Amino acid sequence: MPAGVEADLHELLGRLRPVVGALKQGGPPPPELRQAFASGGLGPRHGAVLLAVTLHGQLSVSDLSERLALSLSATSLMVGELGRAGLVQRVEDEHDRRRTLVGLNDVYREQLGGWLASRVDPVRRTLERLTPEERAGFLQGWRVLEQELVGAAHAASAPVTDPATGADAEADADAPPADPAVHA
Repeated sequence: MPAGVEADLHELLGRLRPVVGALKQGGPPPPELRQAFASGGLGPRHGAVLLAVTLHGQLSVSDLSERLALSLSATSLMVGELGRAGLVQRVEDEHDRRRTLVGLNDVYREQLGGWLASRVDPVRRTLERLTPEERAGFLQGWRVLEQELVGAAHAASAPVTDPATGADAEADADAPPADPAVHA
């Protein structure tokens, strides 16, 4: 590894931990929101849906799914759970009555908006302080890091298949050997 990259790596690692820690902390949610999460059995994963509809307004479940890079079924499940907790509501699209849009429940809109803004505003201010060229480089660096981390996690979780049978070799490790006549 080139000496410059090594020095940059050490600086980045030194800065990454406190930044990620601060982003995770971000201050506690308002009591009403904590209560809705607790009574609805919701967890941190639901925050991404709330953030998306807070930042972008009403979205279809398909749009949410695409923005969050989640399956349609996982997104729909989370929207349903958030709806039962009273945090979001589904409304008919005025321009296309076949579509249903997901938006924040008016009861929680101001609280959610303020709390989420307190978490997003430091990132927004950071981007505002950068020139367009610096922002492009900053974002490109995060894209590359995401590709490395997500790619490594995906490769590590991919099942190991038996080349002869195509079966999941790890799942069947304790099973008796397959009858070769079945695969002939």
